[in-house]
Amino acid sequence: MNSGIKMDILFTGLLLIPIVITAVPFIQNKLIPHAQNFPSSIYPLPISVYLIYEISAENNIFGMFGLFVGYSLFFFIYAVSVSLLAFTVKNKKHD
Repeated sequence: MNSGIKMDILFTGLLLIPIVITAVPFIQNKLIPHAQNFPSSIYPLPISVYLIYEISAENNIFGMFGLFVGYSLFFFIYAVSVSLLAFTVKNKKHD
């Protein structure tokens, strides 16, 4: 998998996750308790970025699995951060 496809997946996720989180409050309500219960969930972020950057999936099932794990970690942490930010902004408006 060349770097162009990796970048397309990354930018698509970065654009779609905030839209989905604001459009579906159920997802936001499920992610906020995770952020409050596990404040150290940001630690896997460098690992996920390394997996996305270094691993190539050229006809290799282990490479595809590594990329899947990297993207899953990265997008999950991003979704938790965006949902917590949206929750905080919504609460600040009501105060």
